[in-house]
Amino acid sequence: MVAVTRAKSTTPGSVNKILTTNTVKNVIVKKTVVKKKTVIKKKPALTKTRSDLEDLLQDVSIPDDLALPEEYVAYHTPEFISGIEHILQVDRSLYPAIVHANFPRFSKTESDKPKDVICHYWYSLIASVISQQVSGASARAIEARFKALFNGEKPTPEITLKFSFDQLRSAGLSNMKAKYVESISQAFADPNCKLTHLEFYENSSLEEIVDELVKLKGIGVWSAKMFSIFTLGEMDVFAEDDLGIARGMAKYLTRRPDLMKEIKQACADDEAIQVWLKRKAKFAKNDSKRNWNPVHDAYVEFASRKFAPHRTALMMIMWRLGSTNIEVLEKLDE
Repeated sequence: MVAVTRAKSTTPGSVNKILTTNTVKNVIVKKTVVKKKTVIKKKPALTKTRSDLEDLLQDVSIPDDLALPEEYVAYHTPEFISGIEHILQVDRSLYPAIVHANFPRFSKTESDKPKDVICHYWYSLIASVISQQVSGASARAIEARFKALFNGEKPTPEITLKFSFDQLRSAGLSNMKAKYVESISQAFADPNCKLTHLEFYENSSLEEIVDELVKLKGIGVWSAKMFSIFTLGEMDVFAEDDLGIARGMAKYLTRRPDLMKEIKQACADDEAIQVWLKRKAKFAKNDSKRNWNPVHDAYVEFASRKFAPHRTALMMIMWRLGSTNIEVLEKLDE
């Protein structure tokens, strides 16, 4: 990652039937032996309950000064720690989730700057295209075959353009993805393309960079934002249309009903948000497979605003809250 510097009864027992007097007389006359039924009491089944990360971390104490553990600070980049400290100033209740584990993507070692930055940018976009709509394992396999095409040489856009379309397809790329790889490589082989100049990244706003990136075939706004976070090291990126973020923010706001009420009241006076709210929400509320209640993406985006200019750190936390889906098996008393 290259940092770009910029301005979760009881079990009912069986009740034996009581023989009435008439029934007993009939039994005696017929000399029939009535055996009492043996009832086997079943053990109660294990009950599955779902616990969110914040539920599991309720016993974690929050220091009055919000000081982060020394080893936590030492692990992450200064820019990321600054973002985390800002998040805590806005909402100290997130402290347990933050210190629960490190964020490897923002480790100091991960931030080492590559020698050929522009080529690194190009390959990050190629890797993004390769990983689209396939599993992680499939993406890694395709990427390995793609790299093998270079016979040990460093992948570059120039060499990529020398491969035939069939060679690119042989790596496991679909027809469409092969076209994307060719198009992105053409752009990065063109010295007139803004994306090939470090000055463009250093002097442009995030919006300008995203606008330029989405001009590339195969790169949409979401992909551009992920590139901005994980490759450029941008610290104020927020993707309200990301499923993990939507899930994490929904869980976050559900636990804080007063905050959700406050957000809705504030949005009532925001014309742009009101227009947005009239559009269909990104994630439907009637999906029975979800164990969370979606919040309209307009509210999700609005909720992020008070965390600016460190919303990248907020995204890391929301991803953590959203990705946690721990099933706890609880034994009931037998």
